[in-house]
Amino acid sequence: MKIVASDSDSLSVDVVIPTFRRPEDLDRCLKALECQSVAPASVEVVDDSEEDRGPAFSRNIGWKRGNAPIVAFTDDDCVPSTDWIESILDEFSVGGVDVIEGSVTTESEGVLLSMDPHPGDRWNRFKTANMAYRRRVLEEIGGFDERYFIHREDTDIAWRAINSGFSISWSPKCVVHHPNRQGMQRIIPRSEILLYRCDSRKYVEVAAGMISFEALKSGKLKEIRKSFRTYSDDFVNPLSRMESFFLWTRSFSLAFLRKIGFR
Repeated sequence: MKIVASDSDSLSVDVVIPTFRRPEDLDRCLKALECQSVAPASVEVVDDSEEDRGPAFSRNIGWKRGNAPIVAFTDDDCVPSTDWIESILDEFSVGGVDVIEGSVTTESEGVLLSMDPHPGDRWNRFKTANMAYRRRVLEEIGGFDERYFIHREDTDIAWRAINSGFSISWSPKCVVHHPNRQGMQRIIPRSEILLYRCDSRKYVEVAAGMISFEALKSGKLKEIRKSFRTYSDDFVNPLSRMESFFLWTRSFSLAFLRKIGFR
């Protein structure tokens, strides 16, 4: 599915939306894009409802379809603000901007809440609910890693962009609403191990975000740590005993520093 708008400016935005069996949510998202103060060059909707190959697969199809110099990503259950495209263009009009990360809101019982990263986080962030890349960045780093069936593929591509020398700018005025998502946490062993292999030093911050008194008390953290040491498939091997030791030692230290207010 493709919605095309006229594009008279040299700087323009293609929007990519992977969708999976959520027609009502998708319709709401598309209606929000129809009401933009500045129209996108195109909206590339990739429906994965039959093949079920994952959002990384769908996003790669989507961004390769377009031609605009900027590619913005959101999800089918998101609602971009009316000035979303305009805000993206404003951000990229500044020289040297390679990638932007926008703000994400959600709600609970009618109360608007923030899904923005922890103020101390440098690496545990980059949700494709609201990210925009220069096309040349995607071309250079090869797009999304399709080994991630679901989850963490957005953080992975951002880390690879950073590791390739590109910059990511935080853009709080660029807002997308993501209803009913507060507090949701996925732990998919393959995705976690892939992200660890992408950059083990950055992953310490991700692992620290999993540590809490509740996770310790419930045994959830123990299950997570065990899955990292035992899970394997055609794409990943489990962490070695030494890798696990150094990861969790550093992660617990970072979590403790945060708890006492030093990070």
